[in-house]
Amino acid sequence: MTYVFWFCAVAALAGLCIQSSRRNGHGMAYSAVMVVIWVLAALWWSGRIG
Repeated sequence: MTYVFWFCAVAALAGLCIQSSRRNGHGMAYSAVMVVIWVLAALWWSGRIG
């Protein structure tokens, strides 16, 4: 399951890059928040935090 969370984090990071190239501020903010959420989910699931 941790790998799924890491994959989602990478996908959100790709989305952040795409939104950045489009200069879409709201899309960048949403993607950045999703990166943080997926990274925290992966770290929590693997037992490294929490």
